[in-house]
Amino acid sequence: MNPIPAAPPSPATPRWHGLWERLSLYLPVLLMGVLALVTYGIVQRIPGPAAAPDTPLAEGQPDYRLEGFILRRYEADGRLGSVLTGAVLEHFPANGLLRVQDATLERIDHAGQMRLLARARELRTDDARTTYHLRGDVRLVREAWPEGERKNATPRLTLEGQTLTWHDDRRLLESDQPVRLTRGADTLIGNRLRYDERNGIADLQGQVRATLVARPAQSQ
Repeated sequence: MNPIPAAPPSPATPRWHGLWERLSLYLPVLLMGVLALVTYGIVQRIPGPAAAPDTPLAEGQPDYRLEGFILRRYEADGRLGSVLTGAVLEHFPANGLLRVQDATLERIDHAGQMRLLARARELRTDDARTTYHLRGDVRLVREAWPEGERKNATPRLTLEGQTLTWHDDRRLLESDQPVRLTRGADTLIGNRLRYDERNGIADLQGQVRATLVARPAQSQ
């Protein structure tokens, strides 16, 4: 009886086969690293945004302009302090000037319960908003705040002229040109004006004319 021949030995598994299996596990990580390096190289070659010019604007050049605007400012307690509206607003950073055409300015004094409403063809003020220069058909009305408790306590005061300077921090109104002042039913006209808001004192100079309405005598 012939013996059964033994099966031929299986060929040895190549060593690189196991190595390839191990490398295939890290292949996605290697590809991501290569992609990150390529992306970084591309980004480095892209030119950055152009730097803003360091040259300051000339005195007559505004850095921003608004048309048909409304600006509201609020006090620290959240109450409305002022409203500025106009046709055109331009800000000139070279001298810190704010210029408004066809301006209307409303300021509210909550402590004194007073409101000041000013209109003019042109309004100019500084960045701190402490002094306002009004020009052209100026009309300024100072009256008791309609929503206050003393709305009927103080007579209405109206100033009309072509120029008027209002020092908000000093509570002072000045004009070096003719002004018409109307307080209640009384009217005064002078060449120059200095009005102290705190004390309610008007100082008219030059050729002064006054029209005073007689008041009824108080009943005894």
